[in-house]
Amino acid sequence: MKKTLLVALTLGATATAATNVMAGGVDPEKSRIQLVEYFQAKNPNIAPEEYINGAYIYNEDKFMQWEAAEEFPPYLDAVDAGEALYDQDKAVYDKCFGSDVTKIRNQYPRFNESTQQVETLEGQINQCRADNDLKPFKWKKGDIAQLSAYMAYEARGQKINVDASSPGAKEAFNKGQAFYVEERGQLGLSCAKCHTYNAGRKARSNTLSANLGHTTHFPVFRAKWQELGTLHRRYGGCNKNMRAKPMKAQSEEYRNLEFFQAYMSNGLEINGPGYRE
Repeated sequence: MKKTLLVALTLGATATAATNVMAGGVDPEKSRIQLVEYFQAKNPNIAPEEYINGAYIYNEDKFMQWEAAEEFPPYLDAVDAGEALYDQDKAVYDKCFGSDVTKIRNQYPRFNESTQQVETLEGQINQCRADNDLKPFKWKKGDIAQLSAYMAYEARGQKINVDASSPGAKEAFNKGQAFYVEERGQLGLSCAKCHTYNAGRKARSNTLSANLGHTTHFPVFRAKWQELGTLHRRYGGCNKNMRAKPMKAQSEEYRNLEFFQAYMSNGLEINGPGYRE
């Protein structure tokens, strides 16, 4: 019975998603509930809210090591740098986002009905700067990651609440989900193969994290990078691991993917920035 349920939920949440998207039949909330139920059935001892802690939830020793690292996390200097960047142009950011820095991160990603496009936090930071005659930051790392990390840090504990109720937002969600399940690259991999079907298993020496909770802790400080990086930097790295050509950071494909993934984590706490291996 349990095996049948796992197969059914997996198929409902991932394998048939591309077909349903093309037919316009994917309901975002149904997909989110299916994903939560899938992971609850697969790992009944792990509560949905724990998935914000990534792959560390699958190994007690690793989790304890990660908790120890988070007591004096390597990203704190970057958060301080982000605060300095925010204060430097505070009048501009207040104009774009409002004066309460704790209320910025949880607004994104969101769907803009006027442009019919997904807006991300990093995308809107640079749009704000450009609109106010400030030089936009480079994508993926550095100032953009530091400022985003500061905004995430100030928003910790708030819940992700992405709205995908309008026709345009549903279409963006559907495109993001289609990208998530599509096989690509020389290895014929998809996001779903790693982060839904095989979440909790090993890929080389690393444990694969689950799609649920994937976006809550970005930007992240990775031991591999020895610095902060944005979610779209990580998307590019994953595509390279698949031996597929990565999209550009803030491309429509990656923005839709972020929108889909963030919606799937609705109700989970923001806990960025985070530390990962």
